[in-house]
Amino acid sequence: MENVYFYEDKVSNDVKKILESEEDDFFKRIGFTVRECKLLGSERKGYFLYLKANSEDLDRAEEKLDGLGLEKLIGEEKKIVTKAFIEEEENAASGMGMIFG
Repeated sequence: MENVYFYEDKVSNDVKKILESEEDDFFKRIGFTVRECKLLGSERKGYFLYLKANSEDLDRAEEKLDGLGLEKLIGEEKKIVTKAFIEEEENAASGMGMIFG
């Protein structure tokens, strides 16, 4: 399962603290990707947070992120942004294949 969130620059330091917490490495264990919106072709100004994990971990992540001002994407926008993240991952993987081919 996958969740994608949008957040503005004004809360980016708070989000970063939670994602990279030394006391609780939850997000480091499940993995996350953050990209500036414009890098993924969006008109939004801020960042997208992409999480791919099982439903239990996604529920726990949502609890940890609650109150920070993140907007969970749904519908068509979620599909478009998720596709952009997946394509980026695939392009990176194929690039590594070419290096180590």
